[in-house]
Amino acid sequence: MRQTMRVTPFQHTICPPVCRLQDAAWNYAHGGWRVLPLYGLVADGSCACGQLQCSQPGQHPRLVDGVQRATTDSVTLQRWWTQDEQANIGIATGDGLVVIDVDPLRGGFLEHFRQLYAIPETAMTRTEQGNWQLYFTYNRTLTLRTTKNKLGPGIDTYGEGGYVVAPPSLLTQGRVSWINTATPARLPAVILPFLLGSHLYSPAWSTREQHPSPAARELARLLLSRSAIPDCEVN
Repeated sequence: MRQTMRVTPFQHTICPPVCRLQDAAWNYAHGGWRVLPLYGLVADGSCACGQLQCSQPGQHPRLVDGVQRATTDSVTLQRWWTQDEQANIGIATGDGLVVIDVDPLRGGFLEHFRQLYAIPETAMTRTEQGNWQLYFTYNRTLTLRTTKNKLGPGIDTYGEGGYVVAPPSLLTQGRVSWINTATPARLPAVILPFLLGSHLYSPAWSTREQHPSPAARELARLLLSRSAIPDCEVN
């Protein structure tokens, strides 16, 4: 007998830039996103972790287990932000949420990316450094990987085991902020094969003609057809 399972999409919630970090963290968790605390910045702009030459000021987890401890539990979140009210916010990716980062300093062009993959309007943040981060949902039964430059120069993706810095976290260049109030769109199916496995294809943006094996083509076709199954029905 066939069984069905409801895969509930993430509920997008926007917190105003002026709200407290703790309130924003609770807001994201209430909407279904798993949250973790990151080190914030101290008065002189250095990372609160205390390392003299921290390579990721304001961007790395305060927790020993890092992203594995990300949660939606409000009691846990209250305890974390009571311990450090200036802790930045990390949102865990994977499990139905993928974030695509477009970095212009590494050659990423937002408009070209949108046109190349027919990207719909979706929730998006921007850092003062200029990075764009686009939020998408996908079927939780799939496992999407974190990749670097796979979709183009300066374009990274954050999937299973990853996390992103969420508004209104403060970084050395300024605060991360939402630039729209759109709900995260469904990840375009054309992108799926490049995130599901690292050896099916060469980078999607390559100008050279692609020649995947017949087996790889068939697997990609099956994966794409699987992603087209309605959210509410999974074998």
